[in-house]
Amino acid sequence: MMNPNISILIVDDDMNKIQNIIATIKDKIKDVPLKIDQAINVTESKEYLNKNKYHLLISDLQMPLYENGELLQNGGEILIKEIYKKRNKLNVPLYIIGLTQHKEFISNFNNLWKVLFYSMSEEGWKIYLRDLIFHIELIKSNLVQHLIETIYVEGINDFKLLQKTTELYFPNQLTKFKIDYLEYGGGINWVERRILIWSKSLNKKDDQTPLKAIGLFDNDPPGLKSINNLEQNIAQESAERKTFSIIATYPKYSSTLKSIKSKGIDFYTTMEDLIGIDVWKSAKENNWLELRKKENYVGIENIDKTMLASKGLTEEEILQTLYKVSDKYKNNFTNLALKNKNDLINISYLLKDCIEKLKI
Repeated sequence: MMNPNISILIVDDDMNKIQNIIATIKDKIKDVPLKIDQAINVTESKEYLNKNKYHLLISDLQMPLYENGELLQNGGEILIKEIYKKRNKLNVPLYIIGLTQHKEFISNFNNLWKVLFYSMSEEGWKIYLRDLIFHIELIKSNLVQHLIETIYVEGINDFKLLQKTTELYFPNQLTKFKIDYLEYGGGINWVERRILIWSKSLNKKDDQTPLKAIGLFDNDPPGLKSINNLEQNIAQESAERKTFSIIATYPKYSSTLKSIKSKGIDFYTTMEDLIGIDVWKSAKENNWLELRKKENYVGIENIDKTMLASKGLTEEEILQTLYKVSDKYKNNFTNLALKNKNDLINISYLLKDCIEKLKI
């Protein structure tokens, strides 16, 4: 756990702009740990403000109300008004500023909050932000927060599985790292954004080694695309790359999946695929499963039970190869898995990998 840090919530979907904001802040306070969260709509912002306290909120003026919603010119105004509604019980940041690339909107909002014009080449907003950060650094002890090693996951079920596995298999590690997710609007893109922002923050532990995070992705096309995005955007030998590791739900963590793959059958895998076979059998009996689609398989055109049996797959292997957990029953599937330690053994192997990479 690191010394008290400056905590900032940035509400914006422009990653280049966000990286420029972080660089400007780091230029003023190179050695002060930064806890930076990012939201891209009003609903996501409110979830962060419900769970956390922030020294500073930096917000764009335009944003949707919710994920994939219509972009609203007054989205920022709606957010600020929501923050100050007492019934929402949101943590009001100590300071709030708007940062927009649209000069024509600035006069409409300055009666509500300080709004600055943003441009890569403009110095005005940088000077104001540096001065504000310097002031916050002086008084930051008024809002004590700490940074800790973090594993970012796609949703609440992944959180439940990893948290329970930690309690059962690594109880001595419970307070040494955090598992983080966003209940509304999380998912793969959120994990990718969190890792990118974490890397740009360049936080260090007291011994000056990088404070690390893990981005945990499903081993499927969307997850692999996010992994590729991070690898393309953050150079392998850079200081940023030393602040995080990427782990996916690969077959190597499950003896069943490894056996299936050794027999020439390969398919995309998620966290559910790492759960013990007894849960899969119960799920089949309860009609929680559905057939995998053709695109879920890698390099296989036609697949059925007869073909799999001819390749030497067991009945249990055939079950897990042909079926996946239906989205509407993932909560049921997860809750059943949480009841038995043995059903989480494969996830413990994945979690062991995470803990080793976090270097705690």
